[in-house]
Amino acid sequence: MQLAQRLPVELIALTRATCYARPLSTSARRFTAPPAADSRVFVTTPIFYCNADPHIGHLHSTLLADVYGRFSRLRNPLAPPPVVCTGTDEHGLKIQRVAEERGMTPQELCDGVSPRFKDLADAANVGYTHFIRTTEERHKRAVDHIWRELNSRGFIYKSSYAGWYAVSDEAYYTRAQVMEVVDPKTGEKHFASIESGSRVEWMEEDNYKFRLSAFRERLIEWLSSSPNPLQPSSRTTALLASLSPADVSEPTDLADLSISRPSARLTWGIPVPDDPDHTIYVWIDALVNYLTVAGYPWKGGEAYVEGQVWPPDLMIVGKDIIRFHALYLPAVLMALDLPLPKHLLAHGHWTMDKFKMSKSRGNVANPFEAMKLWGTDAMRMYLMRAGGNSAADADYSATEIEAFYKKSLAGQMGNLLSRISNKKLIEQLSSPAAIYTAPTVVEPEDERLVELLTALPTTFDEHMATFDVHRALASVFDVLAEANRHIQLLAPWLADASPSSMHRSLFYESETLRITGILLQPFMPEKSKQLLDTLGVSEERRGWPDLGLGEGGERTMMKGKLKQLFPNVKLEEVKA
Repeated sequence: MQLAQRLPVELIALTRATCYARPLSTSARRFTAPPAADSRVFVTTPIFYCNADPHIGHLHSTLLADVYGRFSRLRNPLAPPPVVCTGTDEHGLKIQRVAEERGMTPQELCDGVSPRFKDLADAANVGYTHFIRTTEERHKRAVDHIWRELNSRGFIYKSSYAGWYAVSDEAYYTRAQVMEVVDPKTGEKHFASIESGSRVEWMEEDNYKFRLSAFRERLIEWLSSSPNPLQPSSRTTALLASLSPADVSEPTDLADLSISRPSARLTWGIPVPDDPDHTIYVWIDALVNYLTVAGYPWKGGEAYVEGQVWPPDLMIVGKDIIRFHALYLPAVLMALDLPLPKHLLAHGHWTMDKFKMSKSRGNVANPFEAMKLWGTDAMRMYLMRAGGNSAADADYSATEIEAFYKKSLAGQMGNLLSRISNKKLIEQLSSPAAIYTAPTVVEPEDERLVELLTALPTTFDEHMATFDVHRALASVFDVLAEANRHIQLLAPWLADASPSSMHRSLFYESETLRITGILLQPFMPEKSKQLLDTLGVSEERRGWPDLGLGEGGERTMMKGKLKQLFPNVKLEEVKA
């Protein structure tokens, strides 16, 4: 079967309300909820290495998956609930060495660290359906089955390896991928990965190899397809360049891949079937986790059957593990005649003081403390807003978090809700229905806000579909800023304010909050609920079809002393 036949470009077949029926462009790979009611969206995070506690970078990856899982549900509530998986990667030399240093077994180390990643997902209100650990028996069965399948099809052979290996990355590197560096503290010279900066060591050993080179043309064809499966497109450009170096004498990323380690060196892993002298390479083991979650091998009695979940609709990965997910995994899937992932989103890193957050460097932000200080939903919003441009890195800053909380969340959204919740203002309306009944005439002062509100659902949808999360959120805050300008202009709280000014203020500003509240449900589920509850929006009117201006239905705003949407944060009470 030809690649083009196996990977058809998706057709967008989702009904849109008239007010936002502008068609989407076809210039970029886009994420869309499936139109069929029996389709199930499958979103994955990378599985996180179990050698230390999680940091903000891990939370960012997990939140991206959660946001897109929730967004698919908002976009098509008739489809089965999305499958969202995360978990921990627990085998490999790095785990083995850390455990030895701490005087414990690798399993004890993993049993202590893995729950912290699950705790983080729970604390961040991530709606995952599966938390997988690669030490689970079901996963070991899947890895064993895949090895035997690859071997029976002639894609595995025994050979030897001589080259560079980074224990920190659990990755093999060619000479072109490493450079000599000098330790600034000791003056010691050593080699390190150009890509990750991790120290590498020379390694010579017998092992098994996977015929990765056999898939070079098919991988290039897949990565070059339009629209690109790997996003942002700049990642595709860089990866394709590495597959066709200008200097033909340089090896490419598609040399055959070593996929085992001698068990004399690596005991902590899944044994090679029928050869106890070798342990399966940790990345081959780890990449199978997505198939394990989907129930592979599908005759093994797992929760899902063939074709029900696989392939993933969206795989979230960090930019440092692109090769594994955009080359190694697709090649293995091709060898097994399995469908390839529909979308790979490779996001940037979080830095602190312009250095990549790293457990070994020690410059990591504690996500538990950050959520305790600012609130879960506020941190969800900040990480998606500041880190939503996957083509770039984001720098973590307590000062920027404070500014975002005070200016954007409390200052724009919270302040607008407080203004229209004013009891005296509501009581002066000629009729309670005026809050949800549109004025008969759009006055000149209202035109810009009406224009932005009408376009917002399409604008938001387009940015989400092309993985421009930061732009999707920017469009929301642009509307909120205009709504605040609008109510300031009309000043309905003044004693001489006209009935028209009061009506228009309350209608357009409440509609702004209602529409943005619906759109932001995937990002801040609890705060969105509080906002929509305050506005009196019915639970049945919080979906995509309700995004049209004036389409919120009858409602009565909550009265009495209302809880602040984003209350003041006393920084001295909690350590940042």
